[in-house]
Amino acid sequence: MTTNTAPRGLRRIVCFTLAAPDVEGLARAYCQWFDYTIDERSALSADIAQHWGVADLAGSPCLLLRPPGDALTYVRLVQQALADPASVLLTHGWTAMEILVHDPYQLAADLAGSPFQVVVPPRPLPFDADIHAMQVIGPAGELLYMTSLPAHRQILDLSPARYRVDRPFIAILGGPDAARMLDYYEHSTATSTIAPAPVIVQIINDTFSLPANHAVPLGIVKLPRDNLIEVDELPSIARARRTEPGRIPPGIAMVSFSCGDLDELPIVWRAAPRVLTEAPYAGRRTGLAVGAAGEWLELIESAG
Repeated sequence: MTTNTAPRGLRRIVCFTLAAPDVEGLARAYCQWFDYTIDERSALSADIAQHWGVADLAGSPCLLLRPPGDALTYVRLVQQALADPASVLLTHGWTAMEILVHDPYQLAADLAGSPFQVVVPPRPLPFDADIHAMQVIGPAGELLYMTSLPAHRQILDLSPARYRVDRPFIAILGGPDAARMLDYYEHSTATSTIAPAPVIVQIINDTFSLPANHAVPLGIVKLPRDNLIEVDELPSIARARRTEPGRIPPGIAMVSFSCGDLDELPIVWRAAPRVLTEAPYAGRRTGLAVGAAGEWLELIESAG
């Protein structure tokens, strides 16, 4: 593990942004089945749309969802017509949003008859039997990992769930070269990383029809506490995600992180830092970058 304790690195996940053809329907599903609430209902502002380089999306319906009891991490839904959702699954970029849950076995039973499809049933993870997880496809085709952590020990400075369905806490990133993806975060965002190791990831094996014991290189971008980025090296048949001109990436479009002084980072910006007033930015400078797997990441300058 390489260690970098400089305060300029990524600090926590502020927001996951999902593109969806029906944000109201998707929000109802998260509220009904996950006990999330709508924190803000708005139209995508011209400032944000211009900052993202998608001016034609200005005025599109936009909802900000809040997990139970958590004021720090949001799920933002932006209305955008989608191609076949299956064409997004496990392409290069942000592949999944991992959500803390109390009991994935009970949750799988609770989701029977819901718009959330359990595609990998709950099971102990092969590398740590104290971690239990399942994979779910949401109503907009988004891939969700639903994970419970042990209460008797801490893993990678991650806290266990406090609610039946808690906050998103891990961003899953997939691409062709795990080492290169980790290098981007190590050097461009000054954030610590853990080198790749071979891990069996069932959803990858199922999606690409690989043997059950096939392992992929998996690394970690280590944020200070309660958040991290999992970096999966996808099989060579995986392809780049196609983003239509004037649109945000389909599926999980971007992940927003709080960060230290943006001017200290040796980063190439897709959109240079500027002040954005709307939630979740709250008048802070925000820059948009593109990582080594084509993923969009927002960095929000924060003093804390």
